[in-house]
Amino acid sequence: MARVTLDGVQGWTEKNKLKLSTLDLDLLNSIETETLARLSSAYDTTGWLNETNTPAIVQVIICKYYVSWIYDRAYSENQLSVSRYGLMLRANAEMLISGLIDGTIDIPGVTPIGSAGGPSYYPNDASSALEPTFDDLSLGPAKFSMGKAF
Repeated sequence: MARVTLDGVQGWTEKNKLKLSTLDLDLLNSIETETLARLSSAYDTTGWLNETNTPAIVQVIICKYYVSWIYDRAYSENQLSVSRYGLMLRANAEMLISGLIDGTIDIPGVTPIGSAGGPSYYPNDASSALEPTFDDLSLGPAKFSMGKAF
């Protein structure tokens, strides 16, 4: 099932230039797959299965990518390059997705992966322990330091 609606997509088109009657589900599936794959590095996307449980900002990103591709398809014969409006939508969607991944933009009510416990260091994270552990025998005291003679 699609994560966006026709009305949501149509909201980003110019109604006098491009009126959509249906969604191209093959294109939409590709865009959704790519978008969720990129966001999966920062969020658990496994529960985002339809338009009711996919966060609104993610729906906006998918809609903008979808419309940018539709514009490029629809007007590809009429111009020497891609649609400027399509480029603007794609750039804005890219800015949003990058912000979500790097943490400068938040999804309200959704906790990013790895942010629940705050910073992790010894003794909570044994990777900086001074003694070797069963999991990492390479740990232990420093073998040399700056300013010491060997």
